Amino acid sequence: MTKLTGLWKNKDKEGNTFLSGNLNAITTVMVMPNTFKKDQKEPDYFMYIKPHEAKGDKKGNQGQGHKTEDL
Repeated sequence: MTKLTGLWKNKDKEGNTFLSGNLNAITTVMVMPNTFKKDQKEPDYFMYIKPHEAKGDKKGNQGQGHKTEDL
């Protein structure tokens, strides 16, 4: 196996728990539960990648409070 990154627990604005971490210097990875799951065959979680937000970014989200719409 190859370790890609560490993940940290976060909560979005609705209080749902998700995992996030930095894949590299420019990419953030997020793992979110499938809150719309209606069938056992559907996935339990989805993994997203997005551009990394530096500490000086105006948004100031820094891995917290993200929703799928923010991706």
